[in-house]
Amino acid sequence: MAGAGIGNPAGNVTLWDFGTPKIIGGYARSNVSGGAFVFGSTANGVVSSGTNSFIAGSLLFTTDASGAQFNGIAVTDVGSNNPISVALGGVMILQCVGSVIGGQPVGCEGTNSVTTLGSSVVPDAATNWGPAGKKIGRALCDGASGGYAVIYINP
Repeated sequence: MAGAGIGNPAGNVTLWDFGTPKIIGGYARSNVSGGAFVFGSTANGVVSSGTNSFIAGSLLFTTDASGAQFNGIAVTDVGSNNPISVALGGVMILQCVGSVIGGQPVGCEGTNSVTTLGSSVVPDAATNWGPAGKKIGRALCDGASGGYAVIYINP
């Protein structure tokens, strides 16, 4: 189960992955709860031009992804410096912050929750999230703030 403030307290709840899961591996830079929004946080120069230098440890992920930093959702709870699986796409039950409207694009802002993006949303300088280029998916149903909605993740 996910920790407090992680979003969905049940962790990562995937309804469909279309029969071909989009899951990649790497290592966690910190403790990560299943269902947390993560982003790649790796030093420069960890890969060369070929696959001969690539290892799972080349990819490091950390939590509280927001806006343009979103890469996916942690599949399970993982301790720091341990292997992590990250879902890059699928249909999931996610917590809402603010009203979520079915059919509309959604974004995240660092609370492991989604919110509807619209033309009236203005990017916040502190969190760097807003309408353009920050979409992580699309709502398949409505959701109230603090509640849940079914979201198709397709960053």
